[in-house]
Amino acid sequence: MQKKGEEIADKANRELKFRFGYHAIPSMSHLHMHVISQDLDSPCLKTKKHWNSFTTDYFIDSKKIIHQLEKTGKIEVNEQETKEFLKADLRCHVCRKEFTTIPALKSHIVLHNLTKSAG
Repeated sequence: MQKKGEEIADKANRELKFRFGYHAIPSMSHLHMHVISQDLDSPCLKTKKHWNSFTTDYFIDSKKIIHQLEKTGKIEVNEQETKEFLKADLRCHVCRKEFTTIPALKSHIVLHNLTKSAG
């Protein structure tokens, strides 16, 4: 899945950086890996819970999962502790500035993305 995700990301946009990983507590029953661009400028990210599912330790890097599986043969997650990540303060994934609303955060991250594309 890691290799296929990398192939898809390469075809999608070579200018963007992507992360590959899994939610600690999946929202769907079937195995799936997320391939998410790190500009995080998406109309699909509408809620604090959804934002935090990709910008906190709730999102586990695919290579970390692979390492754990190779080492122990399983993935262990403290569900109670993990759920707290979704309730964390809303923060910019680049500069960690705190926001009270998703619209304010999204207006802010656009500035980071403009800076990257100008540089």
